[in-house]
Amino acid sequence: MQTEPVTQENHKNKSEGGVVYRTSCQNPGCGHTFDLRVTPANASLLSGTMPCPRCRRHGGMLKPQGRLGNKLFSAKLVFRLTGIGPRLDEDELPGATGLR
Repeated sequence: MQTEPVTQENHKNKSEGGVVYRTSCQNPGCGHTFDLRVTPANASLLSGTMPCPRCRRHGGMLKPQGRLGNKLFSAKLVFRLTGIGPRLDEDELPGATGLR
């Protein structure tokens, strides 16, 4: 999946279909803002994960924030934590009494 930022000239061109999401990356240390044009051909961007074009971190979800104008919406690219979960210590394992 390729995400191409939309230039200001393309945004003002009314002949192109779809809506534009003005998106900012919520990855700590990035904050990159870009425009993403969503058309019927690439509407799956709204339900799947995507990488940030600047920091290249994968797994971001596009979260709509509201309407800015006609066919222009605000959104943020939010990443969820992966690989982090509760850790069981050896003392908390069931049946671990007297194994030491």
